[in-house]
Amino acid sequence: MNIFSRQLGTGLFCLLFVGSGCVSPPVSNLTPEEAASVLSFSVGDEFVLRPTVLGLGGSVVEWSGADEQERTVTLNQWIPNQKVDLTWKSLVPVETTESKAAREAYESEYAQSPVGVEIPEAPEPVYEQNLQTGTITSESLSAATTLMLPQQWPVGDGGMVEESLIWLSQTQYNELINTRSTKVSLGLFDESLSNVEEATTQAKTFIDQIGGFLSLLTGKDSQPTNQSEEATTKNTTTIKADPSWGIFTLEVDGVRTKVRVVEAKNAFAQYKILANPENPLILEIQLTPLSQGNLKIFSKESLAKGFAGYEISEINLKTGD
Repeated sequence: MNIFSRQLGTGLFCLLFVGSGCVSPPVSNLTPEEAASVLSFSVGDEFVLRPTVLGLGGSVVEWSGADEQERTVTLNQWIPNQKVDLTWKSLVPVETTESKAAREAYESEYAQSPVGVEIPEAPEPVYEQNLQTGTITSESLSAATTLMLPQQWPVGDGGMVEESLIWLSQTQYNELINTRSTKVSLGLFDESLSNVEEATTQAKTFIDQIGGFLSLLTGKDSQPTNQSEEATTKNTTTIKADPSWGIFTLEVDGVRTKVRVVEAKNAFAQYKILANPENPLILEIQLTPLSQGNLKIFSKESLAKGFAGYEISEINLKTGD
């Protein structure tokens, strides 16, 4: 039986009393602690990674010009706290050859037109969806100290890697739960900056300045990164966990589910980690410009890179199918 079959009654209620056109997914009646504890993977399970900027998706990602696209990840092999082999796929918009030719022809004909000559509207670029896929394997879920974020996953056969991909290793998770701190490297650059404190203040100031604009863009109050002094440590790979459990909402088998998470951060990123020792999956990560080793990328054009991240929006379990 599927571990989330307890939600069937809610789904039937939706169909019976609202109709087959019910838009909102049923809501889990599991507590966040229960939902996290039973969220275990097996071969064939899938989850969806959605790109974010400043912890927000949708229009903010589009506005910032982010290149990342939604990815679907399928588990080919899963041994808790030991090994994962996965396949990912993503539809990437690519401009068609005809579209490129049309825009080049337009530029060639009208780029140096005299003043006063009527110029037609430039042709809009036309895109087609190109499927990108890749596979990658890690046998380092026990004691790895470095992650490999989705934007680093290679297209095609990625082979075996030493990083733990988007899971905390067993060692890291146990240490974080028991001591509220552990070392996590993003593997993006040499994480040994001497002026982390100053740069962190710069990042926070910049986010605060654009917070009002993001609220207008999304139609809701944005709550971007809170880079407090407490989060900045001498050892820049150390992440600190909040003393209280957090909550993260996603869909599990079509059921809107709140799960318990560990919320942790440092000057490089914020993390929301599934509170499950057998599956310490990083459900959400939000980077800061420091993660790229660049302290001067505070502009709209650089938001997509400097404040990039992802969230897992849905998980589809094959157990019991």
